[in-house]
Amino acid sequence: MAISIRLALALALATLGTTYASPLESRSSSLEVSLTSGVFSGFSTENGTEGWLGIPFAQPPIGSLRFKAPVAIVEPASGVQNASKFGNACPQAPSTSLGAPMSEDCLYLNVWRPANTDPTAKLPVLVWYYGGGFMAASSPSFDPTRIIQRSVADGKPIIFVSANYRVNTFGFLASASVPPEDLNAGFWDLRASLSFVQDNVASFGGDPEKVTVWGQSAGAGAVESLFLYPANRTLFRAGIWDSATGPYKSSPYAFQYDEPGKPYARLLAATGCAPGPSSFTCLQQVPYETLLNLTNTMSAATLNSQLWQPAVGPPGSFIPLRASEVVASGNYLHLPIIAGTNLNEGTIFSTSLLGRNLSGAAETTAFNTYIGNLILDNRTLTPDVLGEIDVLYPANDSTAGGPWHTGDSLFDRAEWWYTDNMFLSPRRRFFESAAAYQPLYGYFFREFIPGNNVTLGVYHASELPLLFGPVPNPIEDDFANIMLDFYINFINDLTPGDPWPQYTATNQTILQLLRDNVTAIPDDFNLIKTTFANSLEVLNEFEK
Repeated sequence: MAISIRLALALALATLGTTYASPLESRSSSLEVSLTSGVFSGFSTENGTEGWLGIPFAQPPIGSLRFKAPVAIVEPASGVQNASKFGNACPQAPSTSLGAPMSEDCLYLNVWRPANTDPTAKLPVLVWYYGGGFMAASSPSFDPTRIIQRSVADGKPIIFVSANYRVNTFGFLASASVPPEDLNAGFWDLRASLSFVQDNVASFGGDPEKVTVWGQSAGAGAVESLFLYPANRTLFRAGIWDSATGPYKSSPYAFQYDEPGKPYARLLAATGCAPGPSSFTCLQQVPYETLLNLTNTMSAATLNSQLWQPAVGPPGSFIPLRASEVVASGNYLHLPIIAGTNLNEGTIFSTSLLGRNLSGAAETTAFNTYIGNLILDNRTLTPDVLGEIDVLYPANDSTAGGPWHTGDSLFDRAEWWYTDNMFLSPRRRFFESAAAYQPLYGYFFREFIPGNNVTLGVYHASELPLLFGPVPNPIEDDFANIMLDFYINFINDLTPGDPWPQYTATNQTILQLLRDNVTAIPDDFNLIKTTFANSLEVLNEFEK
């Protein structure tokens, strides 16, 4: 069973304050806010923050609303609602890090601000979306206390919002039988939460015209999606994409999930729902526990647990064109962006290959099988493309993984390919397109935090404890503050500040994030590999 998504979350959350605890909280009528979904009473804590948790931003997606795009709340709750506890996490595999009970009724967001914020302050707003491969995670897992405290210390205070969105079968069910306007329901949740922020954040002292959206991993892919497939109204003014997969590792068409052996067909077989247009309604009526258990069982049997991915649908759907086509066209939001990748993004996604002790043809076959199992329909992969990948990522290459080369040839070449193909290449592809349109700030995170797993190196999500805290090793304190200050500057000023250069068509430079060596570097490492990955032939075969 592949567990990399849970591994990534566990590693990232191991040093984070995974649940916002407020044992010293106090409530006050001055912390009552009137919102479109009701009146909510927040709390203050001795750590210098005020918070409102579990605010509904859409109707519960249950019953006939299961799998469908979120529906706005039309009847606000009566009376004053106690907003001191998180709302439910969305359905997924069991985890101790969710920070809240799990339920289909999960469309909630949370708001934090510095203590004693004037309701008329018009502070910049940061909206955070979690990663988890579009399969897992929750907003309560991330405590923004360090971020808010640092913003105050910098003299650039911000408001922080985190929101749930549906994942796995409940958020990304894909089939020709899913109505186009409901495909990728999890992404419609993002839009609904941002619309709610636009309509309500002023009540907390925030400025709806100064919203920055931030995500990591799948959360970064979700934020990138908001740029590539924009809403009809202005929802934000800037974005931060930490380790986006560009924005998805693969983008099958929705109808491909109906083919024999694919997730939708298997789900119908397991539930007894008949194929065809009526199957969507039938699945809406499957008991919650049955659907959740089937989802978890099917996910556990899938490489890296990535059972569903965002799907391309017909006109009227959230994603009517593949991302690579949109990027090539330049027809997306031209707003300021921070985006970057880590040195060893691929390690946690390649752990199933560790210790296989293969060599020669057997190793290469295992490598190619691993690549094929990452996408829904590997019949699109040709021997020519796989053969070139084998050449570019050869066995026993001591440069694979950089300083964190393990000597396990199959693992090293797989993680190196995964890093380049899934993270570095799409970031570079977007920057090369967008440099003509908007301010871009790229980074390359190379810091190995002492105490981390050496085999995983500078792994996917290893930067998050430096931003959210607590910082896992005192030696990283100054570096962590430098990183966080870049983000706080960007949220306030739309630029991270010196020494971070703007990436342009004539100055393709990004910032190396490495303790004691934060410096601008050319964006030209692994260029032959990423140029191949970004070729039209490879993009088509990997359905990007």
